[in-house]
Amino acid sequence: MARSLMADGSIPTSAGQVVPEWLANLGALGWRILVSAVLIAVALVIAAALKTVTASVLIAVIVAAAFSPTVVTLRARGWSKIKAALAVTLGVLVAVTVAGVLIVASFIPSIANVANAVRAGVDRITAAIADAGAPPDAVANLNTAAQNASDWVAAAVGSAVGSISALVTVAILAGFLTFFLLLDGDRAWAWASQGISGPKRGPFQAAAGTALTRVGAYLRGTALISSGVALYDFAILYLLGVPLAAPLAVVAFLGGFIPYFGGLVAQTIILLVTLATTSVQTALVVLVLLAVGNVVRGDVVGPMLYGKRVKIHPAVVLISVPAGAAVAGVIGMFAAVPLVALVRAVAGALAAAFEPDVEPALPPIVPGWLDRLAQWSWRLLVALGLAALGIGIINLLPVIVIPVVLGVIGAATFAPLVDGLVARGWRRGLASVTAVAGVALGAVVIAALSLVSLVSQGRDLVAAGVDGATAADTASDGRLQGLVALIQDTGPQLLIALAAIAAAVATIAITMLLGALLGFYLLRDGRSVGALVQRRFPDDRGRAITEVGTRSVGILSGYMIATGALSAFGALTQLATMLLLGLPLALPLAVLSFFGGFVPYIGSFITTGIALLVTIAVGSPTAIVVMLVFTIVFNILAGSVIGPLVYARAVNLHPAIVMVAIPAGSALAGIVGMFLAVPVVAIISATWRPALRVLATRPDRSDAAPQPPAPEPDLQPDGTREERRPADAPN
Repeated sequence: MARSLMADGSIPTSAGQVVPEWLANLGALGWRILVSAVLIAVALVIAAALKTVTASVLIAVIVAAAFSPTVVTLRARGWSKIKAALAVTLGVLVAVTVAGVLIVASFIPSIANVANAVRAGVDRITAAIADAGAPPDAVANLNTAAQNASDWVAAAVGSAVGSISALVTVAILAGFLTFFLLLDGDRAWAWASQGISGPKRGPFQAAAGTALTRVGAYLRGTALISSGVALYDFAILYLLGVPLAAPLAVVAFLGGFIPYFGGLVAQTIILLVTLATTSVQTALVVLVLLAVGNVVRGDVVGPMLYGKRVKIHPAVVLISVPAGAAVAGVIGMFAAVPLVALVRAVAGALAAAFEPDVEPALPPIVPGWLDRLAQWSWRLLVALGLAALGIGIINLLPVIVIPVVLGVIGAATFAPLVDGLVARGWRRGLASVTAVAGVALGAVVIAALSLVSLVSQGRDLVAAGVDGATAADTASDGRLQGLVALIQDTGPQLLIALAAIAAAVATIAITMLLGALLGFYLLRDGRSVGALVQRRFPDDRGRAITEVGTRSVGILSGYMIATGALSAFGALTQLATMLLLGLPLALPLAVLSFFGGFVPYIGSFITTGIALLVTIAVGSPTAIVVMLVFTIVFNILAGSVIGPLVYARAVNLHPAIVMVAIPAGSALAGIVGMFLAVPVVAIISATWRPALRVLATRPDRSDAAPQPPAPEPDLQPDGTREERRPADAPN
């Protein structure tokens, strides 16, 4: 039982009390700060683990905030909502693509030259210091520091180049999320803020609108300033005859998006390259001109573009940029300052929203919003712990979890078929075994025959491809040696891929057999289990549990039907393409693609990749190009456009949620998580209300009924309020 406060707000003392008042206050304040900080730390860890999703969402939010005024302007001119959002998104994508191509074309080929020039500039400075009579130890320390800096820059550049595929994935996902935010961002925000009570919702939404305005102004201003700085630096370097002017301008452009650090590093690189490739006088001129540019940018252009609304204290920037780099790498450095601006704008309104409607009895040192945040935090940490336990079990025991998952999904998928057979007079056991055995046996036989065909003909395909390429090279007087080398390198990869799939057949077969058996028992006895659960909970909780189960079965069934439709579409498209190109093994590869399509993203990527390898091994150059384009376009469209739209209709989720859920599931639980992400999120979305009825204190309360008003706390004789807290809350 919480203790009452005195009239002056202090904690009452007694003769036997051994804890002084200051320590009691410190404890009351400390545990609330600790649990809130732990929740924030856990959220950051989760964001780092889901870095692809985190980076994509951050970029999409920032870009949508920057260009939402354009959408509003177009809609005011009579454009439809979807047309305006699509036009702005396409414009942004075209601009980013053009900028990316220019950056890659001008910077990537010159990375080695820039790095060598930077090292030469450092060596020249070191030599000058040594010639000036500096102590040998100082020169040695300077050399060591310069080498460490050069190694760090080389490692950073290598990491950026090596993660190009990840950056492309983030860019694609962020592009589609930007469209959905521009289209339905207002609806998403209304849903997210519905938990805030009426009087507090208005100020909070106003603060959020101000935050988005600031973030948009920051991004637009930063893009314009970075472009101006890049053009200014390029003009200086080009007119002064400094080599590598274009790559150095790209460095200046990218550095402009990272406050303080980015500009400092970019200008240091420019000066070192100038010093290494020209004279000291030219380097001094460049230094002076860069300083003039900094003054103009900081005192004239910056205030004019940003205004006073987006100013952030330099100390905050110096802390936020390294923190962003630690959480999300380079993308975190870009997004740190806009995110800080957003948090700063909504912090006051958010704290006000957390203030309890009925003031609890708290020590004066503990604000109401902190107490409420702490009460939410430790309970959310418990919920996250339970989720982490479930994910850990999935990762630790996939041999058990995967058959159970397959059994549950199979039972949900075939339940309508079994019900139909039972309605025709079949016994439920016979109908269940017929549905499961028939489908499972047919799938195993078709997959096995297709795989045997692929493995048996794989080596002959590779040999035929090498012979054909060699003959073509001979006929062209050696001009196709690259094609011969490509096919010779691709052949072993094709055989290895096929052998790996063949080696996994036994494991896959056992897993499918266990899943089929579990599916049979669930189909036969699922209703009796549900009735047993409902009898165990005779009140409204039992009905809510039954409702959760019924909705979950429907969602799983719809998800599997949608996945089957997508897999069939992909397999038929690939079959038609290969037949039109006259490629062998079109049918077995199409069957393999059908089964691979049941694993989102990675399944289609692997199976279409095998078809591409076969095309490279035996196809003509035209066929190779066509198949390469098909593989890229199909995987992008199926993973980022068609799939989310189909899943959204099948399981009643917004396409943006589907796009985010699949890579998040992959990061948390591998292939199983990727496969289960969409149905799990859909089940949570569809069943959280009846699930809350199961956990509620009053199970007979309908989820649609209004919440009863909170009782007025009892007053103590001294006028203070008696605190009423749940029994499980810390003191």
